[in-house]
Amino acid sequence: MLVPVQAQAWEGQVWTGVGLSNTVAPAPSALGRWGPSLHLGANLQLGDFWKVGLDLGGSFHPTLEEEDERWESLLVTSVALEARYALDVFTYVPYLGLAGVVYPTGPSSERAPGGEALGLRASLGADYRQSRDRSLGLAFDLHAPLSAPQNFPLYVSARLYLAWHFRTF
Repeated sequence: MLVPVQAQAWEGQVWTGVGLSNTVAPAPSALGRWGPSLHLGANLQLGDFWKVGLDLGGSFHPTLEEEDERWESLLVTSVALEARYALDVFTYVPYLGLAGVVYPTGPSSERAPGGEALGLRASLGADYRQSRDRSLGLAFDLHAPLSAPQNFPLYVSARLYLAWHFRTF
């Protein structure tokens, strides 16, 4: 039987997930190029609603050929530091996040054909708290490059993840 427990500061969360990511450029159309992605992260709850987190992501976009054009395979990797506002008072925990992102190998844009180095990410997600120790989650991320914010969104992803929750103190 599940017993409600109030969220407390310093609760930790470690999560891992899979998803689909889309790099908008270079691509054969405005619909971009989709590819599989892997994600790993950790969050620390600072109070009733605020969390900070660090996560790693990577996606692979295979070579694509259409008529006379060829788009080489592309690997996008990211490291993000996120501030998250979560309504952790329900079985379903919706959240909004904003993160600064470093791309070791980034999505390309008009200003950075070799790949963007820095960007911002907005996230919208929800956790389904099966118990106090674990949850299932779904999140959508939109990325914008800092060098050319008019190229928003530059990169998008949808991910499903499994999270483990623990008390840190």
